[in-house]
Amino acid sequence: MITFIKDEYGKLPPQAIELEEIILGALISEKDAIEKIELEEDDFYSVKNQTIYSAILRLKENRSPIDMFTVVEELKRMNEIDNIGGSYAIALLCSKVVSAANLQYHANIIKQKSIARKLIAMSSEIQTMAYSEETDVADVLEFIEQNFTDISTGSTRTDASDISDSLNETLEYMQKLQFEAENGRPSAIPTGLVELDKQLNGGWKSPDLIVLGGRPSMGKTQFAVHFAKYATQNNYKTLFISIEMTKIQLIIRMLTENEAIDFYRIKTGQLSEQEWLEVDKMIKQISQMDLFIADDYKIRYLNNIKSLARKMARKNQLKLLIIDYLGLIRTNSKFGTRDLEIGYITGELKNLCKELNIPIILLAQLNRAEKGAKVRKPQLQDLRESGNIEQDADIVIFPHRPYYYDSDAIDSDGESWENRGEIIIGKHREGEINAIVRFRHDKVFKKIFDDVDFKKKLFTDAINKDISQVSSNFYEEETPF
Repeated sequence: MITFIKDEYGKLPPQAIELEEIILGALISEKDAIEKIELEEDDFYSVKNQTIYSAILRLKENRSPIDMFTVVEELKRMNEIDNIGGSYAIALLCSKVVSAANLQYHANIIKQKSIARKLIAMSSEIQTMAYSEETDVADVLEFIEQNFTDISTGSTRTDASDISDSLNETLEYMQKLQFEAENGRPSAIPTGLVELDKQLNGGWKSPDLIVLGGRPSMGKTQFAVHFAKYATQNNYKTLFISIEMTKIQLIIRMLTENEAIDFYRIKTGQLSEQEWLEVDKMIKQISQMDLFIADDYKIRYLNNIKSLARKMARKNQLKLLIIDYLGLIRTNSKFGTRDLEIGYITGELKNLCKELNIPIILLAQLNRAEKGAKVRKPQLQDLRESGNIEQDADIVIFPHRPYYYDSDAIDSDGESWENRGEIIIGKHREGEINAIVRFRHDKVFKKIFDDVDFKKKLFTDAINKDISQVSSNFYEEETPF
């Protein structure tokens, strides 16, 4: 948040007090005029006008009528009526209004003046920071990026909400979810796996930080590509930060989901004419995705990740952020240990989730199993620098493929784990912990899909359990002996 300071050069800060008074008069005099504008209290230059506008906003939030008498009463409840000049000041505002026809135009001018004042304050703060020998330049750039985003989105204030405001926001959120569900719009970003969606209450939700952890060759990146694809197919614009792989490598992974396209033949330049036709088909599909890939070598720095995410959010081009992967992210700061740096990174990414109101999927490596030891199912403590990651994450999931380690591995039903695996939900703030979702994949692990047989078994088991329960109840209630 930028604190406004007076112009050090003696110039009058940008303002239009007369227009502010005309707007306030229109809001008080014209029914529903408040619904036509989007101004914050600090968009008004005059402190008195800020107070009056605050009273009007309180009436709006309480769904009370807005007129001269209600505004006066609200100011009295706020103990501010004398500070703004009494009831006469409100009557004087109303007398200045001829029509509210130009209300939106006038409000736009006030907003521009407000932004100009904030930019002046920000530039002054930037100069102070830049001249300081104790301030890292990277911190100055971070300050510019964050505050520029705040100004452009109108979120420059930090404040606490009273319980009534919080309740109203919660009800609006619930009503929005209900409306979207009734109109066929998913309440969350689908994962592309039906059973996983069920466990996650619909899919990825804002502002969750999701950690996708796995040992080498467990398919973390392929899962990330899978999640990105399904998000974009449902019109959620996705940014894929690829620190480890290039965008060409990622696109080839998408192309080879088509079984008719051979990875080896791509890499050796031996595609047949038929394979090129299949490539053209896949290109048409992929080109429809709202997917952005960042693979520049500089993207490994946390400040650059946050800067790009904010830039895309300002353009309304970001609904899901995927980062591959945590172990390669670096900062411009010095830490005593990598553990402290990891904690700083995950904390900053969680803050970014809240700031941009998006979910972030963060890939992370698990500690390797000890040599010669039997590989067990992954757990939270297997995450490298697990304490910090676990603390900041809202959801932690682990893909696990037993067949990769043991070709004779079988599940509890005696079925081979070949081309199958499970996703273990190690942490979920709003759901079941240690739930397991089974999945299937093709032989080369390019496609991931639901384990249909597993779902059928769950359904059958549930039916049998219900029948057993009914039979048991029947004999207990009807048998006289």
